[in-house]
Amino acid sequence: MASSQRNRAISMREIADFLQDDDDSDIEEAQNKEIEDLLSDLQVVVASQERHDDGAVEEQEQFREPVNQRGRTRERTQRRFRRGRQRGGTVRSTTHGRSSQMQITLREMDEANGWTYVPRERPLEDPVFEEVCRVLAPIDENSSEIDCFSVFFTNDFWKLLKTETNRYAAQMKTKLARRGLLKPGSMLDKWTPVTLEELKLFFSIIIHMSLVHKESFDAYWSTREIIHTPYAAKLMNRDRFRAIYSCLHLNDNSKYIPRGRDNYDAFFKLRPYFDELCRLCATSFYPGEALTIDEGTCGFRGRVHFRVFNKDKPDKYGMKIYMLCDAATGYILNMVPYVGDSKTVEQIVTELSEPYFEKWHTIYMDRFFSSPTVADLLWLKNTRVVGTVMPNRRGLPQEWRQQLLEVNEMSFCHCGNLTACKWKDKRDVPFLTTKHAATWTEVTVKAKGGLAKKIKPDCVLDYNKNKIGVDLNDQYVSYYALQRKCMKWWKKMFFHLVARAMVNSMVIYNKQQPARCQLRFSQFLMACGEGIVPARSTDDAGPSHGAHLIAKTSRLVGRHFIERIPSTEKKTKVTRVCKVCADTIKHETGKRGRKETVFYFPDCNVPLCNDPCFKKYHTVKNYHL
Repeated sequence: MASSQRNRAISMREIADFLQDDDDSDIEEAQNKEIEDLLSDLQVVVASQERHDDGAVEEQEQFREPVNQRGRTRERTQRRFRRGRQRGGTVRSTTHGRSSQMQITLREMDEANGWTYVPRERPLEDPVFEEVCRVLAPIDENSSEIDCFSVFFTNDFWKLLKTETNRYAAQMKTKLARRGLLKPGSMLDKWTPVTLEELKLFFSIIIHMSLVHKESFDAYWSTREIIHTPYAAKLMNRDRFRAIYSCLHLNDNSKYIPRGRDNYDAFFKLRPYFDELCRLCATSFYPGEALTIDEGTCGFRGRVHFRVFNKDKPDKYGMKIYMLCDAATGYILNMVPYVGDSKTVEQIVTELSEPYFEKWHTIYMDRFFSSPTVADLLWLKNTRVVGTVMPNRRGLPQEWRQQLLEVNEMSFCHCGNLTACKWKDKRDVPFLTTKHAATWTEVTVKAKGGLAKKIKPDCVLDYNKNKIGVDLNDQYVSYYALQRKCMKWWKKMFFHLVARAMVNSMVIYNKQQPARCQLRFSQFLMACGEGIVPARSTDDAGPSHGAHLIAKTSRLVGRHFIERIPSTEKKTKVTRVCKVCADTIKHETGKRGRKETVFYFPDCNVPLCNDPCFKKYHTVKNYHL
């Protein structure tokens, strides 16, 4: 290219010399004047062209691409030049079609923005975290599992559930009756207000269902021996359980503001419970130095306008919650639901971590949350950041971004206390950290044929160790979650939040126990499910509204003992109607029969004659035939 331009300049010089030597007498004076003007213009062009050619040759020699980069595709080359960049670290600007003489390298641009490529062995500032990880709730080593459970399932929670469930049932019953749609004998027609004891029995069955998976609710009350489990039927009648599940509510529907109006709250159905749960999570436990920000997903394939899709999650479709967790235990400290709003990443991170500012916590986050803007924002709040970052984030150094690394090679760049690290394992992995400098460690990893040694940046090792907080919580929930199809999104989310609250309960229990006494999550669930069942009164004449009902086949298994019915203040010899005799008479005559007995089966709370009714009741399935 340079030689062709020089040849063109020489030919123009020869033309000028020829015109100067031409001395033909036939040329008019006017023509001589035109020739002089042309010669003047040509001399200016020749001089300018020579200067430009010398600069072009010099530029090409200085910024010639390496041989192994010449094979890049035309498309990528065109895209690079459209951005005004040239491989080799130079930015070229043009004005009115002529190339500018000023050449600015990418490194100069980065240095102008405060970045430096001089590696540091330690951060400019290395503050110390001085707080202690501890339980703030009134729990000690003598506290039971149910005490820790009650930290997050308080009396206010049970009262809220009772009030709103009964309110919703009354509203629906009135609404259907007004329209003439209330069917006699239907669930709502037979509805009676739910009590606190029934709600605790209901939740005990819910915990049982999370431990013992079956295909449907009805399967838990099935009498078929192959799938029979008597626990649910011992506590509550199936129809009563379904009625409570259908009417379960957490807020007053009469206060609901439709979507599209001012003050609309997409989380209205769960708002009282969700806000109280977040408050209890924050005030019951103080975390260690390492915190984790990530998103969790509550699986749901139904219709809700803020449902999301993420192919990398176990539940690909569902509702998203941003969470702040303690990295060591998986304890949830704070939550922010995603409801389709336009909150920025900076707003989400600030809302989650604001209670832990000014303590020099280190927050570990992935590439969705991490950026130089977020790192600077948290550094001003005396909080450090470690995390992967998208390479196209605004504010990252340009030359560092475009560097091509070999396998196991790394590159560092610093701006104040912020360090940008790029390390190539199988691919480039960019990191941002305000905790580490340009340091690395040799580690032993698994490789083909055995073990191999590899160097890794310290920020990568630290990130891999502490990024598991939210994942640990997700792992517990996925094992023992109530997986039931539900048309109501908020019920699916409610039981999802209940499972996460149970994980927090287990964390504070294990935190106060020595290592040999700590429980697995399944063991903790079993203890809580049994512990919330209210103690029975032996003077009860019978179960109320299905509570404490005995499974029809639980009488056929296990060990059974007969006792006398306890006396009362008013009556020394208490008698009740024998169940076997009454059912037999009713089957034979169609009328209710009465035969009094002083004996009963205490576990079932069923009055029975000593002989033969007690034996018949516990050995014959259809004892009344």
